[in-house]
Amino acid sequence: MRSRIVPKESVPTLESDGYVTYEEELPYPIVHYPSRFGSFFGFQENEDSPVCYCKCQQKGLEIYLLNEEFNQFGDIPKSLRFDLGEAFINTLQFKDNLCHVCNKVSPKYGFGKTLNGTKFHSIYGHYINSLAFGLGIGSRGRIYAPDLLPTDIVPYLITHSFDDKRLDDQSITDFLRYCEDVIRIRIGYFAIGKKWTTEVKLLEIIRKLYPNYTVIHQYPLDHLKADILIEELNLVIEYQGEQHFKPIAFMGGEEAFENTKARDKEKVNLCDYYKLGIVYFDYKDELNEKMVKERISLYLRGRRQSL
Repeated sequence: MRSRIVPKESVPTLESDGYVTYEEELPYPIVHYPSRFGSFFGFQENEDSPVCYCKCQQKGLEIYLLNEEFNQFGDIPKSLRFDLGEAFINTLQFKDNLCHVCNKVSPKYGFGKTLNGTKFHSIYGHYINSLAFGLGIGSRGRIYAPDLLPTDIVPYLITHSFDDKRLDDQSITDFLRYCEDVIRIRIGYFAIGKKWTTEVKLLEIIRKLYPNYTVIHQYPLDHLKADILIEELNLVIEYQGEQHFKPIAFMGGEEAFENTKARDKEKVNLCDYYKLGIVYFDYKDELNEKMVKERISLYLRGRRQSL
């Protein structure tokens, strides 16, 4: 399996825009590649079918279209360019499990080498960029949606001294490495690991503890997302960073803290509605297999006794 994910032989790099390939291992085998340092793939079932996008990239593509400037439309007023993004979103079709990551197979063409980048990044850099957009950060560190940022990485991110809406260079590197770890785990590859990857570590532990269960990262709950879902157990696992317990200036201070508490309460209500249990872990927990298993098992025993 690993050779399909990160082949031993080198993966060629895109040399220009407009690459379209046929990749029979994918459910929609006609693949429209992004630009050299782009983010989003399109897929066709056949030459006569519409181009679709993988559901896992939907949030990232929406963030991109609603925030990036459309320089190619420079002849119209800037105030109208973002309206084009919203109109364009309404024309897109998304389907589950179309992409290389969801199908655990290497792209035919890679992202290319970067300074201090891993071989994995040289192959899956487009997907890493798209996830960054989906978590609220543009590929150049512009902060578009801070409320989407994973709670465990927030304390380690620093903005530019001259621009509090943009991450500094080191924080961009750290954030993209975080995104790389998430993609690695989704595709079944080993994570690099950093001190800020607590949620990723929790995900790895749960997948190891429950190898025969469907474990979903960032599970959609209407307009919100659960950190982790163990599908067969109808159980949501939530990791809560410091911002769930006190205001953090980077995330908007007191106002953002109140919004976080409101979202947490709404998430509880949604879990009740969909009959999903919740087990919490937070930034003070020393995560290891034993304590994670004990906490989940304790909850499951209590749930069975209450039935």
